[in-house]
Amino acid sequence: MVKPLALLVLASVLAAPAARAQDITVRGNPRDLERRRAILQGLDYLAEVQNRDGSFGDIRKGGVGISALCLLAFMAQGHQEGRGRYASGDRDVLRKGVNFLLSCSLAPRDAQHPLVSGVKGYPVGYIYREEDADSRMHGHGYATQVLVLAYGQAVPDSERARELKEKIRRAVWVIDQSQTTTGGWGYEPRHSTTHEGSVTVTVVQALRLAAGAGFVVDKETHRRGLAYLRESQKDDGSFKYSTMSDHSSAALTAAALTAMHGFGEYYSESVDRGLRYLKDRYRFPDRVQWPFYGHYYAAQAFYRAGDEDWAFWNARCVPHILGQRNIAGYWDDNDLQMRRGSHGRAYATSLAVLALSVPDGYLPLFQR
Repeated sequence: MVKPLALLVLASVLAAPAARAQDITVRGNPRDLERRRAILQGLDYLAEVQNRDGSFGDIRKGGVGISALCLLAFMAQGHQEGRGRYASGDRDVLRKGVNFLLSCSLAPRDAQHPLVSGVKGYPVGYIYREEDADSRMHGHGYATQVLVLAYGQAVPDSERARELKEKIRRAVWVIDQSQTTTGGWGYEPRHSTTHEGSVTVTVVQALRLAAGAGFVVDKETHRRGLAYLRESQKDDGSFKYSTMSDHSSAALTAAALTAMHGFGEYYSESVDRGLRYLKDRYRFPDRVQWPFYGHYYAAQAFYRAGDEDWAFWNARCVPHILGQRNIAGYWDDNDLQMRRGSHGRAYATSLAVLALSVPDGYLPLFQR
């Protein structure tokens, strides 16, 4: 099977060994130079704190999802398994990380139950670690994205490609079977009524990548998911946490707009209203609740909106993100107002690097 060009962008980028971040002499405007330096320092930090099993962060506190986000951050700069500055010597950050996620894909309990794993009755293919109580379907969505991108880099018909293909196929099936009766997705891989927007965007982007790589994605899943998002929008343009709650925020709105893009809706009255709301809230980026999560999706929404909106993001938000960086090169949501729900340095650094990497366009998710 010939994989679409968009998915192979990463494979065409040679991530050659480079000097350390503080030695960069890239030509360009000072702000872009600082952006590039910050990205490299962030990746250097993540490479240094990767756990021996390939994961990132504390596995008990969202380790599956955080590990996937960290790997996406490396991929967002064109890095891949076995090549470049993060695959030198005795380390290969991406290979170790992808291996960790593959090990989290639940296997069948036995031959008589091919669709059910031996872990809490969860479905086969669910990307999950029992000691990780936080990631759940969030982590599954991010991890599926990483596996699809790794599949696009793998040698066709190799053992690696075959393993990735089978576990992606199972992961996509889990997403398809877990869509709730509302059209959204919830925390658990079950067909129920519980749903919320922040999970929905992660799995929608996974489905978008998988469809581009040739995996079967049900069109009805897309139709119902887009209808769910439209129903979640309020009169002021913002998007609610779920259709059962009136709570909305800039972060949820950014995620919902990105999910709509994932469903193929780029230009509509609904998208325009959402962007107007988001732009109003991002006049003061320091006031955005759930900042790193919000910045990641807002960067994508503003980038796809076009030059004027992207100029707004660059003028207000890029300096804000750069200003949140620790002198050691990492970001930490504990340093800000995130006293509740903080996920630490690997989480915050990966999302900051991803937000700053959007205009580089190495990830298919970031392309206009």
